[in-house]
Amino acid sequence: MKDLIKKFGFLTTVLVLVTACDLDGDLEDPNQITVSGADVDLIMNGVQLDFADFFDAVHSTVNPLVRMEAMTGGFRYQTANSPQGADGIWSLAYEDVLINAETMIGLAEEKGLTTHIAVGKILQAYVLLTLVDVFGDIPLSEALKASEGNFNPNADSGESVYDFAIGLLTDARTELAKTGTDAGGALIRDVYYAGNRTRWNALANSLELKAQLNLSMLPARKAGADTRITALLAADLIDTEAENFTYKYSNTTVPVSRHPMYRQYYDPIRGQAGGYIANYFLYELFAGKVDPLDPSVTVEDPRWRYYFYRQVGSIAQALAVDPKSLGCAPGAPPQHYTDQNVKMFCVFDPGFYGRDHGDGFGIPPDGPVLTAAGVYPAGGKIDNTSLANATFVGSTIQGDGADGAGIQPIFMSWFTDFLKAEILARSGNTAGAKTAMNDGINNSITQIRNFATSKGQVLSAGREPSTSAYLAAVNFEFDNAANKLDIIGNEFYISCWGNGIEAYNNYRRTSAPRNMQPTLQTNPGPWYRSYVYPSTYVNLNDNASQKDFNATNKVFWDTNPDNLN
Repeated sequence: MKDLIKKFGFLTTVLVLVTACDLDGDLEDPNQITVSGADVDLIMNGVQLDFADFFDAVHSTVNPLVRMEAMTGGFRYQTANSPQGADGIWSLAYEDVLINAETMIGLAEEKGLTTHIAVGKILQAYVLLTLVDVFGDIPLSEALKASEGNFNPNADSGESVYDFAIGLLTDARTELAKTGTDAGGALIRDVYYAGNRTRWNALANSLELKAQLNLSMLPARKAGADTRITALLAADLIDTEAENFTYKYSNTTVPVSRHPMYRQYYDPIRGQAGGYIANYFLYELFAGKVDPLDPSVTVEDPRWRYYFYRQVGSIAQALAVDPKSLGCAPGAPPQHYTDQNVKMFCVFDPGFYGRDHGDGFGIPPDGPVLTAAGVYPAGGKIDNTSLANATFVGSTIQGDGADGAGIQPIFMSWFTDFLKAEILARSGNTAGAKTAMNDGINNSITQIRNFATSKGQVLSAGREPSTSAYLAAVNFEFDNAANKLDIIGNEFYISCWGNGIEAYNNYRRTSAPRNMQPTLQTNPGPWYRSYVYPSTYVNLNDNASQKDFNATNKVFWDTNPDNLN
C-alpha cells in the first residue's frame, strides 16, 4: 500500500493507544491506507490532475516532430528524440492515470457512482488511444497486474488496445445514460466539465469519432468504421465552445499553477524567456497564404497575434538589444533550403525569432528577444505591436498578459469540424468538406479571440488580420487543389497550436502540411512515425525491446504511403 500513499498524494497519521494485546490488530500498520478505506473523490481529483500532466507530457514530446515548437535536441531525429525523453509519459500513464483510475472505478462501482465510473473510463480510453498513437503496441492486458507478481507485461497490439479503449467509451456512455437514483451521486469536484454528464458524453462520442477515423485507414476495418462514423456524426459531439475539453490553469504561484508554456517564456526575471517556437510555424501563420488576386501579397492568419508575442519589432532591434543574440546567420540559408524553395530560415522580419527544425547548435543570449508564446493557449501576452514599429522592445516577465491562466486545448469544437471535413472529403463530398473546413476555421478564430478577451487581452482596432481575406486565400487553395485533404489537413494543423498530439495524427493521416521546413542538416535519418519506447519500459521490462532507431516504425493505422519527413 506504500505505492498507493505515494500515488494518491495523501498520508494518514494515526496515534495508537495500546490497551490490549491483539495479534491480528497489532500486525496491521495504521499508516497503511487500504483501498477500501480510500476516498473516491480524492482519487478522482488526483486522476484528473495527472491526466492533464499526461496530456502536456505527450504534447511537449511530439509537437517538435510537426514543427510547432522547434526540435533542438540534435540534428538527427535519433539524437533529438531519446527514450529517456518519454519516461515521464509512461509513468504518468500507467502509474498515475490508469492504475489510480482503475482503483477509483472499482470503489465507485461499489457505491453506484456512475459519473465517477464514466469519467474514469473516458480518461483511461484517452490515455490508451494516445499511447497507441504515439508508441504503437503497448502493454494492456498484463499491464496493471503488478499486485499479481507480473512486473514484465507483454505488449498488446495497437489495434487490440484501440478496440479495448472504444469499449471503455461505450461503457462510459452506458453509465452516463442512467437517470434518477440509478445515476448515483455527483462528482464533488470536476475540473473539466463541473460534473456535466451531457458534455462528458459528447467527449466520449468525439474521442470515438477520431479513433474510428484512424481505424477507417485499414482496408479490413473500413466498412465497420464507416458505419460507426455515420452513427457518431448523428450523435452529440463536441461542437460548441462550451463543450471544449480543456484543462484550465490559474495564475497562482504557491502551488505553481501557471501554464507550462507560460512558465517557459515568462520568467520571474525580465528577459529570461526560454525555448523556441519553430520558424516554420511562425512563418506559416504570418505569411503562409497568398492573396488570390495578387500572388505577390501574403495574407496573415488572424490567430497569429493570439498565438505568439514578439519581444522585438525587428531583427535589427534584436541585435541592438544584444549583438550576440542571433545564433545563426540570416542571409546564408543552407543549399538544400534554397533547392527546396524554403521560405524561412533563421529569423525573419518583422521581429520573428524562432528556430529552424533540427537546429542542435548552442543557445545564444536571446532570452530578451526570441518570440514567445502568446495569450492562447499559454495565458501570455497578446501581440498588439504595429508591424511598422521596428524599434519596439518589450521583453517578457512573469505577470505579463494573463499571468499564465491558460488552457490545455485537449479537444476543441473546431477539431470536430476538421474531422468532419476530412471524413466528407474522403467520401467524395467536396462541397460538404469545404463547408466543414470553413466552419473549423471560423470557430477557431472566434473562440481564440473570445478566450483572449476573457483574459483581458484585446487587440487595438484594426490590428487583427482580416478573417475574410484569410478565408478567401484558403478557399482559393481548396478550389484549385487536386487533393482537398492537403488544404483541410493544413488548416487543421494550424488550428492545433497547443495540441501537438492531434497535429501529429493529422500529419500521418493526410500528409499535410506538405511544405514543412526540412531539418537544418541533411540526412537526418527517418522521421518518427511512432516514438521510440521510453527507457524505463525497455530497461526494466524483460519482455520489452526497443525499436529500430533507423526505421520509421508506423503505428497500426498508419497506411499512408507518403514519405513523411
